[in-house]
Amino acid sequence: MLQLSHITKTYYVGDEVVHAIADVSLHVRPGEFVAICGPSGSGKTTLMNVMGCLDLPDGGSYLLDGTDVAACSDRELSHIRSEKIGFVFQQFNLLEQMSALENVELPMIYQRVPQKERTERARAALDQVGLGRRMLHRPSQLSGGQQQRVAIARALASGARVILADEPTGNLDSRSGNDIMRLICDLAGQEHTIVLITHNQEVAGMAGRTVYVLDGRLYESREEVESAL
Repeated sequence: MLQLSHITKTYYVGDEVVHAIADVSLHVRPGEFVAICGPSGSGKTTLMNVMGCLDLPDGGSYLLDGTDVAACSDRELSHIRSEKIGFVFQQFNLLEQMSALENVELPMIYQRVPQKERTERARAALDQVGLGRRMLHRPSQLSGGQQQRVAIARALASGARVILADEPTGNLDSRSGNDIMRLICDLAGQEHTIVLITHNQEVAGMAGRTVYVLDGRLYESREEVESAL
């Protein structure tokens, strides 16, 4: 589903060259649940931005569901982000003036999904994440964990085949965070392809496979990270 080969990404901060990603190769199979674990500044969020087609690499190749991302136009990349990828961020990114149902429907408006269909899909997704009885509530009327469930429902309703979750428990207390991780694990069991970005090794341990990022490089085990230090 996701195939990254020798990916590099470099930033320039004044006269300083920052190698955010250095020769990273990663293959995520369809239906796999992979955690990318690393400390702040390790390059894991940059890697997620590349995987989510929010940023393009400077070198290497990236195939998303068989599509060469580097060969896509801006319009094609926008279509990929809209149709194939669901994003779940640490910040819930919900619009306060809209209900949970309307927030879940919003991306489908840009996909030009007919109103009846998008409402049906949004209701089904909110039911799936356990918020069927609170779909008319606004974000301020929901707990942090419930808001994150709305964000997950939004990713599901859009029909995304891949879910990229960047520190989805970062703004939650431990109980709500555990609830969200159980939900994500349930989704993984339903053959969604999930990539989870986290600094928390306990959270990462709930994934089917964990890889590690340190100083822009990818390691397959903690032992490899320790030997690189």
